[in-house]
Amino acid sequence: MHSIKLNVQDSIYGHIMFLLKNLNTKELEIIEDKVIDQSIVEQEDILETRAFSNHAANLIEDWKDSEEDEIWK
Repeated sequence: MHSIKLNVQDSIYGHIMFLLKNLNTKELEIIEDKVIDQSIVEQEDILETRAFSNHAANLIEDWKDSEEDEIWK
């Protein structure tokens, strides 16, 4: 037995499901069929990147110095 997980674009989803549903259903079981909201995935990526960035910035001593900010004003 094998398990396959696919991420497919909306444009080919119907074709993939048609193919899968027309195979021998005694040998194939569609376990999960869910829609992924791409905007949520992108938002999670942004939040993760921001959290990492904020964490890394706090580790650099020079960046904590208020005089460092003055050069950008």
